[in-house]
Amino acid sequence: MTTVSATAPTALSNETLPRGALQITPFGTTSALGRAIRLRRIFGSTGRTVTVALDQAVPRGVAPRLADIAPTYASIAAAGPDAVTMFKGLAAAVLAHNTTPVPFIMKASTFSVDFHLTREAVVGTVDEALRLGADAVAVGISAGSSSQVEGFSELAAVTARAAEVGMPVVCHAYPSGELWAADKKGSTEAVLYAARAAAEMGTDIVKTWYTGSTAEFAKVVEGVPAIVVAAGGAKADNPLQVLQQAASVVEAGGHGVTTGRNVWGAADPRKMIAALRAVVHEGERPETAAKLLD
Repeated sequence: MTTVSATAPTALSNETLPRGALQITPFGTTSALGRAIRLRRIFGSTGRTVTVALDQAVPRGVAPRLADIAPTYASIAAAGPDAVTMFKGLAAAVLAHNTTPVPFIMKASTFSVDFHLTREAVVGTVDEALRLGADAVAVGISAGSSSQVEGFSELAAVTARAAEVGMPVVCHAYPSGELWAADKKGSTEAVLYAARAAAEMGTDIVKTWYTGSTAEFAKVVEGVPAIVVAAGGAKADNPLQVLQQAASVVEAGGHGVTTGRNVWGAADPRKMIAALRAVVHEGERPETAAKLLD
């Protein structure tokens, strides 16, 4: 006989509602129901995500594909990513005209590579994300920096308010600070520290750096009590490398990828999203999924 946990929600039967004492209404009418619904939009039936980062013009500069955002976004939306990350102003410009709904993660803070690499400017709020129909709100922290105190405090305030209204929080948790010893900066130990700190502040989804191999990234996933996804990183020399990294992330226990430059900067963003979805959601081998790029 199959037994059902008394505490975890179950998939709905085709015939009857769950009848376990704590299964009938597992979230009640609390904000936890809203949180669960929004997370399901981003992670779907597989529990994994292929999210496209369109929040990179401010931190990294306005690349040509981001300057000409209308065709770029149309191509991305048509490919069916699980979510897109963008600032509220860009969302106002493109989502109002989008006939294909795509879950929206509102970026509420930003760094700048050229001007304030380790200090996140607060540029949005949980309540704005809620008002604009977002499925999550994203903020960043620079672990190991002189602004770590402010970053942790701001993240904790965001997670507290988000919990009140059922808004999932994504933290872009990077060990980008200038205070790391030379032998630790960028190491698995540093990435784990940044990701673990984000989780302990109440983050639902931690986006962090890929640590170079399945074994090393598994150490991050295993040490973080939150959903872990990998950042796509710098533009790859070969698109196969993008797919190989995504496969490694999933094999390590990660729940997917959030990719910017390697999607909107790809020869064909629509084909790259299709290939990433094949790897992340269908378990396709990178070499096989790469055929979708032809």
